[in-house]
Amino acid sequence: MKYFVIIVSLFIYTNLFAQKIENTGICLDCVRISSKTVFIKNPVELNYGDPQERIVFADTTAKNMKTAGFWISKLENPDAVIMSKKEIKAFNEKTAGLKVNITDLKTYPDKINTLDFIKTLEARLILMTSKQYFSEKSEEIPSEYFQSLQNNIDIDKNMTDLQIKFAMTVKYGDIRIMPCADKIYSGITSFDLDRFQEESLDLGVPLAVICRTKDKKWSYVIAPLEEGWIKTENIALTDKKTITKWIDAKKIAVITSVKADIFLDEQMKDYFEYARMGSKFPLLSKNKTHICVQIPSSDNNGNLILKKAYIPKEDANAGFLKYTQRNILTQAFKHLNSPYGWGGTNGEQDCSSYLGQIFNCFGIILPETSFQKIKCGTLLKEFASADQPNQKEEFIINNATEGLSFIYLPGHIMLYIGNNENKPYAVHAIWGVSAYNKENRKTLKYINRVIVSDLDIGNEVAGNSLIERITKVNLIK
Repeated sequence: MKYFVIIVSLFIYTNLFAQKIENTGICLDCVRISSKTVFIKNPVELNYGDPQERIVFADTTAKNMKTAGFWISKLENPDAVIMSKKEIKAFNEKTAGLKVNITDLKTYPDKINTLDFIKTLEARLILMTSKQYFSEKSEEIPSEYFQSLQNNIDIDKNMTDLQIKFAMTVKYGDIRIMPCADKIYSGITSFDLDRFQEESLDLGVPLAVICRTKDKKWSYVIAPLEEGWIKTENIALTDKKTITKWIDAKKIAVITSVKADIFLDEQMKDYFEYARMGSKFPLLSKNKTHICVQIPSSDNNGNLILKKAYIPKEDANAGFLKYTQRNILTQAFKHLNSPYGWGGTNGEQDCSSYLGQIFNCFGIILPETSFQKIKCGTLLKEFASADQPNQKEEFIINNATEGLSFIYLPGHIMLYIGNNENKPYAVHAIWGVSAYNKENRKTLKYINRVIVSDLDIGNEVAGNSLIERITKVNLIK
């Protein structure tokens, strides 16, 4: 069966979800920063202690390298179409076949096995109670807290199957691991990495609704690329026919700015919401000042109604952009210096969702997480542990394609944009990198934004630079 592949095997689901919990956007992933501090006694002996401070990251990338034009000028044919619409469709079908948790809601079943879904919820509870977490007040969270959240889930265990409802997001909403808005943290140095945060959804995302909490405030939903708990007030119920029509809309408008304001009047004064790059809506009409689209909203009973809305013309495109290197780099650099947001926290983006937004503009569907994204397209290289940094740099320069290749290290992913003075460069959303203070104590260089960088950052710590930790390079083609 297509549905709930991840709950067929509790072990597989738990293993994948554990990776999601471990990944911290950079804290444990990109440069091996942990909850420890390193003291160097000599080149081979290390002591560990609690982290002491965060320090400001010194951005050494030359200013002229911080625009798309610099990198576009290095390309032989930046306007060549890499994949046609037909080829992108075939690419998406191949990606869906990789079993990387991409769900086709048009074919989602009307019911699922109750016991299988309960196993999914239990796996989440086990993961949350297997580690120590802290509240915003730095207080340890007892396991009873997570159990109380689990007890609020409304499922009749005597029913063989759960009847599926369908819905659509009517505003931006966070996807949570447990049905709760509280923020929890794995350590006192990572208070901006909320471990309940799974992802976030923009306006207009179709959903399958599995169940709700007893107080009706939270709904467990399956979105095309992720699943989890969302506030019920952020969705409106509808039927599969409406969902299918929305997905298959022949004319669409695609958001191409970082954030596009949406208004309910042609004068664009009645503000409704904003949508992030890559979001798409059925296109109704366009003129010199705005694009008119259809958006979902909710009536007083929580049911879907569709409205007309207006987006400034410069913020959206009628149809997907052509898949060219120029367009990819242009979209990527629009996000330069955008804040980092773990799992879409506060309307921002982490390393994986940043790349997802870019490629959504071309109609290319990529899975949610970094370790799933690197499975897509063509794998160019999987480096061996013995490969040296200079060997990796040489391979990337000679084989990766500017704007089309992802560079991956466990828990972090970047877009390769080219080389300068024989050094490969990438653009990526990053939380921080390790460093040393004046007392030789390992600290955190706090970045918290989208940057252009070489692959040497983090090299203050032996074995911690990006280039040393890179394991894979692929091609989205």
